[in-house]
Amino acid sequence: MSGLWQDFRFAVRLLVKDKWFTLAAVTALSLGIGANNAVFTIVNAVILRGLPFDGADRILALGTRDARGRDAATSLKDSQDWQEASHSFKSLASILGTSFAVGDEDHAADALPGTYTPSNLFSIIGEKPVLGRAFVKDDDREGGPPVAVLSNSVWKTRYGGDPAAIGRTIRVNGVPVTVIGVMRDGFKFPFNTEIWMSDSFLAPALRNQGREIRNRMLIARLADGVSVGQAGAELATISARLAREYPDTNKDVSATVATFNDRVVGTPLKVIFWSLQGAVAFVLLIACGNVANLLLARASHRSREISVRVALGAGRARIVRQLVVESLLLAVLSGIVGMGLSIFGIRWFDAAVADAGKPYWMTFTFDPSVFAFFALVCILAGLLFGLAPALQVSQTNVLDVLKEGGRSGTGGVRARRWASALIIAQITLTLVLLSGAGLMMRTS
Repeated sequence: MSGLWQDFRFAVRLLVKDKWFTLAAVTALSLGIGANNAVFTIVNAVILRGLPFDGADRILALGTRDARGRDAATSLKDSQDWQEASHSFKSLASILGTSFAVGDEDHAADALPGTYTPSNLFSIIGEKPVLGRAFVKDDDREGGPPVAVLSNSVWKTRYGGDPAAIGRTIRVNGVPVTVIGVMRDGFKFPFNTEIWMSDSFLAPALRNQGREIRNRMLIARLADGVSVGQAGAELATISARLAREYPDTNKDVSATVATFNDRVVGTPLKVIFWSLQGAVAFVLLIACGNVANLLLARASHRSREISVRVALGAGRARIVRQLVVESLLLAVLSGIVGMGLSIFGIRWFDAAVADAGKPYWMTFTFDPSVFAFFALVCILAGLLFGLAPALQVSQTNVLDVLKEGGRSGTGGVRARRWASALIIAQITLTLVLLSGAGLMMRTS
């Protein structure tokens, strides 16, 4: 540890002394590290993290696909048949997204995004109101008194967070409705819902829609011991039977089963984000190649220093350790700057998609996965651009350097070989990056 601390202090003095080299290296690396961290934060929020519920990987969205491979929602009648005939799910809820005009005697009516839902939706995802009660089975009864659950934001903005809002009568689309509950802060499932209406509020026209009207999203939780594939196979059998029984509306219509997050994101968007992650990884590799070349060029000015240290008894491992510590310190400095750049990039992206209907749970925040990825990128980058120059410099021949003209000997030849190899690698990576970007532009 004493030796490492000595290496660290020497590396700090060296980077401060050679400030122009440090500035150039940090600029190149911070752009690559910042881009990787920003894109991974977005990928983590959109693809990896998923729904903020327990057992989110067992919460599914069921849909349909036609003969042309186009995905769609389900009809109310199909979803009822699926629910009655399937055994792969603990529970299923057929929901319908819409917009409600919500008003009362104290406030003007506002158009709020809402959802028609049966009583079991909240139990499927494992959520309960923080105030009042959830829907119960009797609330699904046709002709029953319509009731509503409010989002926390509506409760606070329209009713000042007053607990007396429970039991209050409001008007939804001009119809008196009783408020029975308020959800926790930030909860707006399935997308950005502000008010949930019981199925008893459904108009007869919506209850009696034909099978050809596929506008319902079917949410399900897998039964214990059942896989997504098994559930898909069962629904395929059921949908094939419905196609035979109702050929006018269900011919060539098959069922689709996916986790809710996968259904929302979709394969094309996944491909785009993973391709972007690969592209910024190439950018970082190119930056590492640039810095490695800078280190090789700088090594020619340090040959006498390394030779003297070797002459005084420093082994090759000791020299390599010192140089790797310098590289890692450079990577850490670049990471600090890159973190600032990634925060700026994430905020810009978040503002750009704020009005694009981004689901409420996709928050671009730094969680332990992002910090682990960031630390890994910094360490790997430091080793990647620092190890090869360190190994090359550690092979310095003391006699060649100390005698007249030694700087143009074998050490210089090795350095030129390393530099040539790095340049070839950079050109290859650049061509791959440009080819990938061109392909994405053609297919977008």
